[in-house]
Amino acid sequence: MTQHKRIYFTSAIYHICIRGNNRQYVLRTDEDKIIFLKTLSKFKERFGFKVYSLVLMDTHPHLIIEPSCNINISKIMHAIELSYSFKFREKYGYTGHVWQGRFKSNVITGYDYILSCIEYIHNNPVRAGIVVSPNDYLWSSYHFYHSKTNPLEGLICLDKFTE
Repeated sequence: MTQHKRIYFTSAIYHICIRGNNRQYVLRTDEDKIIFLKTLSKFKERFGFKVYSLVLMDTHPHLIIEPSCNINISKIMHAIELSYSFKFREKYGYTGHVWQGRFKSNVITGYDYILSCIEYIHNNPVRAGIVVSPNDYLWSSYHFYHSKTNPLEGLICLDKFTE
């Protein structure tokens, strides 16, 4: 069955989720998560999109992204997924699909909705039973918002919250 074409909105903000194929661990180690963050940063620089929030779970990352007006979200995600897949296959001697189907994307409308999505993303490790508090999970933008240290400096954007 063919897939429906995605509808793109200019100036839209998207909640993105990409799942590992067959629910496999695609962000297995801290090194894998660092590689994913570097990949995300590389394409953020290239395409000029904004990242408002993220969490890197072992089986899937969640991102809140706002593409620049001249590029659509599919082009961004294709580049990120392809680049990370290449590195994953090379590292683990893996063949086949790394990601399960197309990435999921929901358009975020409104200030309250983006705050709810950020809270949802930050609490993902808590809901998964990995940690008791989002503060206990290292691979999230939670620390960017809630501490004086800034491990994601240059990656996470606060534009929507400082206007």
